[in-house]
Amino acid sequence: MHTIRNGIAGATLALAATLAAATTTTLAGNLGDSGNAALVDSDLGAPDFSDDNAIVDNVALYTFTVTVPGTVDIVSTGFAAGGVDPYFTLFAGAGDGATVYDSNYVQAFSTGGDFAWTGSLVAGTYQIALGSFANMSIAENYGVGTLADGFAFLGDPNSLGDGSYSLTLTTPVPEPSGTWLMAVGLAALATRSRRAN
Repeated sequence: MHTIRNGIAGATLALAATLAAATTTTLAGNLGDSGNAALVDSDLGAPDFSDDNAIVDNVALYTFTVTVPGTVDIVSTGFAAGGVDPYFTLFAGAGDGATVYDSNYVQAFSTGGDFAWTGSLVAGTYQIALGSFANMSIAENYGVGTLADGFAFLGDPNSLGDGSYSLTLTTPVPEPSGTWLMAVGLAALATRSRRAN
């Protein structure tokens, strides 16, 4: 009986660890780096590096996929390290037809600086747009439209810092199948049974 209890406890711990699993990715770069492939200008054309007034209107675009519904965290850490005061927009969908899902508007216009965003997202494709305060998307500004509408060219050179940015993106991972979980449980029971003998 003690062996069975230990086996069940082991299987339960394995399940809990799996359900809590997530993937974390770092998205980092510089709005003034001509080698940064994520950058576009506010009109979604080629980024402009001619001076700070141009660099501040560059936007970094990153696409990610949520494979299973769950909690997604996006946390900025670049401002504290001397980087850009970030304006972040989350778009739902792929390509230019993606629509505005959320942004750090309230935080950006109140406290500013690094932000932490948490939301529950359905499975699908999403895009992060990261620029300088207050270069918001035209779709967000007008309340209608898509990523293809571009951004407002309202980046503030005083918010550029050294131009660097850094985000950590945490997304949920798929739960294992019931068969796999049963196999883990049985393996734990077998191991405990052997040790008891």
